Amino acid sequence: MIRLARRARRWQALGLLMASWLTAGCVLNEDQRLDEELAAGHYVIQSEAPSRPLETPATFLYAQGSTVRLADNRFDSFEIEGLLRAALGRRLGAIGLTPALQGAPDYLVGYLITSDERAMVAEAMSTIGMPPPSSGAARELPKGTLVLAISRPEASKLVWKGSIEGAVDPESGPERRQERADLAVAALLRELTSSIGAPGRR
Repeated sequence: MIRLARRARRWQALGLLMASWLTAGCVLNEDQRLDEELAAGHYVIQSEAPSRPLETPATFLYAQGSTVRLADNRFDSFEIEGLLRAALGRRLGAIGLTPALQGAPDYLVGYLITSDERAMVAEAMSTIGMPPPSSGAARELPKGTLVLAISRPEASKLVWKGSIEGAVDPESGPERRQERADLAVAALLRELTSSIGAPGRR
């Protein structure tokens, strides 16, 4: 009986060891998580090639019209705004863009989450005070699409624009909303950096 109990404990310990090993092997890095979300159709990305490489380190300010425009009872716009600003601050800092504390910024960053079912790219860009894109201005954006754009303020020239459908999901809980907003920003900025390689250095 004692022998059986010892053997059972050994098998239990081995089972726990195997479970922890499998769990460690199944932890996905961020790129894998993004690829999974895209493959599952949770996100749909539209992105154009930058007109010029980003030069970093550099400073930025948010474009004056940047906003979260969701206001129906499925969304808390203030919560989404906070999640989005936090995600943008982290992600832009990771590619060498930091908030301008004084003087003119090197770049303007504009963002918008669409509140209308049939909003168009041109309307979104106009709302956030960004120059129009070189193409696709008449494309429709489903509600909940995050539009992100970067421009050079001194030249009023658009550097890059991307949009991602599915950035906000009304059915998800707070933790999933935070993860979704963060991954949406990460996915868009991954598009930007992969299309130009590493940002240029000043």
